[in-house]
Amino acid sequence: MLAESYRILQVPFGAQMPEVRRAYRQLVLQYHPDRNQAPGAQEIFLRVQAAYEYLQRFQEELNASPTSRTSAPPPKPPSDWERYQYVYDPPADPKEYNAWAAVARERARRQKEKDYAAYVQRTQAMKLKWWYPLARYSSYGILVLGLMAGAAFIVIPLLFLFTGNFKASLMGILMVPMGIKIIQVMRDLRHDIRKHFGEDLPKRAK
Repeated sequence: MLAESYRILQVPFGAQMPEVRRAYRQLVLQYHPDRNQAPGAQEIFLRVQAAYEYLQRFQEELNASPTSRTSAPPPKPPSDWERYQYVYDPPADPKEYNAWAAVARERARRQKEKDYAAYVQRTQAMKLKWWYPLARYSSYGILVLGLMAGAAFIVIPLLFLFTGNFKASLMGILMVPMGIKIIQVMRDLRHDIRKHFGEDLPKRAK
């Protein structure tokens, strides 16, 4: 709960109360229900309140029993992950930079895995919808029409040239770059279709 409270308030683990209070005031102003009507804002506001109250009580207990602190074993120092998980700006100290960079790489890896898992879940759920085949085949229909249009823009000037209509073929040369561009767009569309409709994902076991 201690590390989670620091995380909710978006301050480094072990931050002092003045820094905690500043972060708390900023978050309260940002997510107060009277100022923020967005969905989920009230839930975040309540979590911020609870985290701040927990850290307040934690600090008061530490200040109230100095004798027990002297006899108790020293607290375990926070790990690199706890220190830098929510620190996005590199530290100025070169000695701390390597630890921060390792945490940043691990944070990016975890976020990538989380995003991919959400993509798989969302796409697998979409495949169960009744409209999934209709949307997929319609997208391929647009793809085929686009490729045909791009090929036509390239072939028509050649037909003019072979039939001896040189004037029309010279004007049609302007169509060739447009045809190439259309084919490139359709190639990108093909990639987007495969990704959006989850064609590269393994089939769900029935």
